[in-house]
Amino acid sequence: MQFTMKTAIDTTLGVSSKVITRDVCIIGGGAAGTYAAIRLRQMNKDVVVVEKEPCLGGHTMTYSDSEPGGKAVNYGVRYFQNLSTVRSFFAYFGIPLERLPFGNDREMFDFRAGKKISPVSQSDADAATGRYVAQLNRYPYLKGGFELPEPVPEDLLLPFGQFMAKHNLWASIDELGAFINPLGDDWPQLPTLYVMKYANLTVLEGMRSGFVRSGDHNNSAIYSAAERELGEDALLSSSVVAVDRDRNDGWSLVTVRKAENGKPRLIRVRRIIVAIPPKLENMRCFDLGSDECRLFGQFQNTYLYTMVVGIKGLPVKDYANRVADDPFKRPRLPGILFLASTDAPHLKTVQVGSTTSLSEEELKRVVFEDILRLRQCLGINFSNPEFLAIADHSPYQLTVSADAIKKGFYREINTLQGIRHTFYTGAAFESHNTPQVWDFTEDLLQKFVLPSFEQTVLT
Repeated sequence: MQFTMKTAIDTTLGVSSKVITRDVCIIGGGAAGTYAAIRLRQMNKDVVVVEKEPCLGGHTMTYSDSEPGGKAVNYGVRYFQNLSTVRSFFAYFGIPLERLPFGNDREMFDFRAGKKISPVSQSDADAATGRYVAQLNRYPYLKGGFELPEPVPEDLLLPFGQFMAKHNLWASIDELGAFINPLGDDWPQLPTLYVMKYANLTVLEGMRSGFVRSGDHNNSAIYSAAERELGEDALLSSSVVAVDRDRNDGWSLVTVRKAENGKPRLIRVRRIIVAIPPKLENMRCFDLGSDECRLFGQFQNTYLYTMVVGIKGLPVKDYANRVADDPFKRPRLPGILFLASTDAPHLKTVQVGSTTSLSEEELKRVVFEDILRLRQCLGINFSNPEFLAIADHSPYQLTVSADAIKKGFYREINTLQGIRHTFYTGAAFESHNTPQVWDFTEDLLQKFVLPSFEQTVLT
C-alpha cells in the first residue's frame, strides 16, 4: 500500500523519485521553526525544514553596510530579552551576546501636522507603568501560550482603550503606546489579552534594564549557524505543494517544490510542525479539516514592514511618529511608526504600519513623504532617503474577536496540537517576541511532540 500511494502521488505531481524520509517536517524556518529543528536534532530526531525564503530567520533580518568599516544593521528583530533560553541558544552556536540599552535619545513628532509632541512627566509615566505591571502580575498564565481559564477574565476581554481608562494608564501612553503601535491603528479596540501578551513583563523589564544582541551586532548570525548545521535538511526557497495526513500506515506525505518551476519532491514524515502564520491563505496546500478551516478562518491581522534607509545629515536619535490630537497618540496609517538610528550614523531603520497590504512602490512613497514631513518638522536640510533593504512581516499579529475568545477559541485551537500528526507553533500561539516563541516551542516539543512518538506504531 505504501508503494502504491507513493507511485500515485509521483504520477499526479511529477515528483522526484527520491523520497526524503524524516521523523519531523517543519514548515517555516523562522524563529519557531529553526529553534524546533535544532532542538529536535539535539534530541536525536531527524528533521527537514521547508522555508520559502532563501535563508532562515523569519522576522530577523540584517543589512551589511557596504561602506568601509561598515556595521551590521538589524532591521527586523533588533534585540532579544535577556532570558535563559536566549543565552542557551546563542551559546550552543558559540555566538557571544552583549547588553544594550533600550533605544537612544527619542523624540515624538506628529509628522503630518508638522509639530513636536511634548512627553508626559517621567514620574507620571513611571507610576502608570507600575499600575500596568501590577495588572500583568494578576495573570501569570499569560507568560506562555494562550492557556486561558474559563471563564476568561473580563478585563482580558475589554478593549485595551477601555482597560487603560479603567486602570488609569493614560500616562504610560508615551512609552507603552510607542511599543505597541505595530499592533495596528485599532489597538485601543483589541482585547487587552493581546496587548498584555505583546507588552509583557520581560519586555517591560528589557525596556527598563536593557536587552541583548549578538556580539557582532548581527542577530541573523544564529540563523546562519543553524542553516549550516542543518545543511541539506534546510530546503530553502521551497514551498509546500500538498500535504496528506490521513494515510493508514501512520506516515504523512508532504510534497514541496523548490522555486516556482522546480520539480516537486516528496517528504515522508512521522510528524509535521507548522511554524508559519496559520491563515487560510497560507494553508491552501494542506488537507484541512472542518475544525481547522473554521478556526484558522477567524484570524485577522495587521501589516508591518521594516526597512533600512540611508539618510545623511539627520541627527542621531530616534523619532516616533505620533498624533497630537489623538488620545492614544496613534500615528496615521499607512505611515512610519518609528525611525531609529543605528550603529552607522548614516543608516536608519524604519518601521511602517498599515491596515492593508502595500506594494514596494506604495511603501516607498509612504516613507518618502513622511520623511519629508519630518524634515519640515525639524527644519534641517538632511538628504532624501536612499532605500537599501525592505522586509514584509505581514501577516502580523493574528487576532480574533473578544467574543470568540470568550466562547473558547483558544481552548479549541489548543486541542489541534497532535491531531493528524500535526503540531503548531509561532507567534500566533504565543506573541511576536522571539524568546517567548522559543520558550513556547520548547514546551511544545517536551509536552506534546516527543511523547507522541512513543504512542505511534508505524507499518
